[in-house]
Amino acid sequence: MAVPAAVERDRSVYPIPELQPVVAAPPAATDYSQFANADTVLCLDNGATTLRAGWSREQDPRFAIDNLVSKYRDRKSNRSVLLAGSEVYVDATSRAHVRAPHEADVVTSPDVMENILDYVLLKLGVDSDGLQNPVALTETLCNPVYSRSLMSEILFEGYSAPSVSYSVDSLMSLYANSPNPASADALIISSSTASTHVIPVLNGQAVMTNAKKLNWGGSQAAEYLLKLMQLKYPAFPGRLSSYQSGVMYRDHSYHAVPSYASHLARLASSPQVIVAEDRTIQFPFVAGMGAQEKTAADLEAQQKRREEATKRLKEQAARQRQEKLERQQEELVAFTELHEARGTVSKLEYDQKLRAAGFSSLPDLEDYLKKLEKSLTRARNRELGIDESENKEGLRIIQEPPSFPLIDVPDHQLNEEDLKEKRKQKLMKAGYDARIRLKAEKDQERRRVEEERRRDEELRLNDFPKWLQGLREQHEDILEKIKERKKLKEQLSDRKSLAAQNRMKSIAGLAADEKAGRKRKRTEQDDGFGQNDADWAVYKEIGTGDDSEDEEDEQEALKKVESRLLEHDPKFTLDDTAERRAMRKHQLLNAFIRGLAPDDPLDTYDPESPEHNSQLHVNIERTRVPEVIWQPHMAGLDQAGLTEIIEHVLKGFTESERQRLTQNVFVTGGNTLVPNFDARLRSSLQPSLPVGQALNIVRSYDVQNDAWRGLAKWSTTAEGQQARITRADYDERGKDWYAGHAWGNW
Repeated sequence: MAVPAAVERDRSVYPIPELQPVVAAPPAATDYSQFANADTVLCLDNGATTLRAGWSREQDPRFAIDNLVSKYRDRKSNRSVLLAGSEVYVDATSRAHVRAPHEADVVTSPDVMENILDYVLLKLGVDSDGLQNPVALTETLCNPVYSRSLMSEILFEGYSAPSVSYSVDSLMSLYANSPNPASADALIISSSTASTHVIPVLNGQAVMTNAKKLNWGGSQAAEYLLKLMQLKYPAFPGRLSSYQSGVMYRDHSYHAVPSYASHLARLASSPQVIVAEDRTIQFPFVAGMGAQEKTAADLEAQQKRREEATKRLKEQAARQRQEKLERQQEELVAFTELHEARGTVSKLEYDQKLRAAGFSSLPDLEDYLKKLEKSLTRARNRELGIDESENKEGLRIIQEPPSFPLIDVPDHQLNEEDLKEKRKQKLMKAGYDARIRLKAEKDQERRRVEEERRRDEELRLNDFPKWLQGLREQHEDILEKIKERKKLKEQLSDRKSLAAQNRMKSIAGLAADEKAGRKRKRTEQDDGFGQNDADWAVYKEIGTGDDSEDEEDEQEALKKVESRLLEHDPKFTLDDTAERRAMRKHQLLNAFIRGLAPDDPLDTYDPESPEHNSQLHVNIERTRVPEVIWQPHMAGLDQAGLTEIIEHVLKGFTESERQRLTQNVFVTGGNTLVPNFDARLRSSLQPSLPVGQALNIVRSYDVQNDAWRGLAKWSTTAEGQQARITRADYDERGKDWYAGHAWGNW
């Protein structure tokens, strides 16, 4: 399943079964009498996933079953039921009682192991009271003594086995593939269900002091893929099981060659490349009403509902803008009166009025008045469709100042009507003076802007690199501000976020009846505002403020900076603008989540389709999950990667011994069947070897059965017979005693 070099699109949809398939049990043998002797060894390759059983006199194991048991009592027939292998998936009751004897790759449940052995002996046709055959089993590297003692106790006490021997499964695979095992030199790399091993072998002897183990295998990879898919599709309608993630991992994963970093760079270069890597996994679904073809009347009604919803949204937005405009006009009149009242009252009283209105000082009030005037002017121009610059706005001052003759006349000289007119003229004069001040401030601001523009142009002409660097930094600062504003808005919409909780506390403090600055005593109770849903409704009603004007200013400043960069910076292109970045990010997300290529008419996604909603798209994960064996930190594993482990193992030998080991790098184990494993191993290991040193990678002939074949071959040799633990040894030395040998944990 190597990935082609050219970018080709695979539009196939890969269905995945909902449940594990049920495979018929092997028939019970009737020829046990031919093997019921001490010369025939019962060989058991006791793997964490599959158990293979057979006789040493045969070429292949009799059968291979899933190393699982389901034992329960059937209520209808009132009988005990014992199922093993894939039979455990026959119905819901059996699936609910599935148990495995292994935890990772170590036997931890002796009762379950005994049930599996009962099933194995039944299918092999063993009909005697006790076993008449020696037993040979495989075990994992560094198998604990306690686990081995449990197996010995079961075989000797439960089945009266005459003798038992243990050997490491990956070493047995090498034994089966070596023409002369007694003098074999090899560096074994075995990756199976729960772990990955590196074992050096010299002169037919495993050097266990230099062997290393990585706690990562096929089961951990399947669980990692399961978690990645759950994060990628949090609203997926179905339930993704470990079995289904295992199928996806075995069928669609491959190792990145020559490196994962170069592979990621290639994927990030274009959405089309991600789409070319995409595999569509179809999960079972039920076609409901949403999957039926809609009639013309249904489509017309749907379109009408959409138009009505759009109309309501537009009306609501217009109503909110009008309410905001009216509120700002009222604030402008009220705060202008407050500003003009500073000469009529004492400074202390005026400061109290400012604080009561929510202002800390007079400059604060003046800044707010400027903002209100600018906002109202912009809103009026938007309604009238006027696009005027500040220069034109500054010219809107009456050439001849209006006269206010009654302002300087004392009140006792005026009648009732004149007093009313005098108050009116005071307000008019206050507004006129405010416009005059605004014009002066605008002129001052205009001069300041022109001065800055002059200095900027002078810096550009005299020190262009420094000017260009400053412009780039200004561009990044604006992008960072926009990003922070968007992040804050998202946090405020989340009830459980820290920003939303802090704001609710501020609202609760402002709404409290306590005096400002007074600390709450320890004996006083908190009112608990913010704990109920009704309080959150008040929070949403208050809103988070209108940042549309600030956003418009930031977007306007961003466009100006980007236009100048496009004009003067040769390294800044249209693809570097914020708009193109957002478009590229959107396209990459569509390719990553839905497998949609931009501008491809054949790519469609219907959010109302049960079929589309029941699809997973695996693209980056195809290489990300297998990459963990080379970079375990990607999955949070605090261990060195496989390449570093191999380098560390080789450093423990002399130069000549290293050459002997690298001439026969023996790869075995089911997890090494993921495509490109050998190529990635070579590209990762070759740079660490001396120039010209040979690196010969040899793969096991039959990864699935070679460990059993090697066990059957070894168990009948003189070395295998010497490694047996007899019943006399068990009775005399205890269940923990182990006869060490060159092909076991010794």
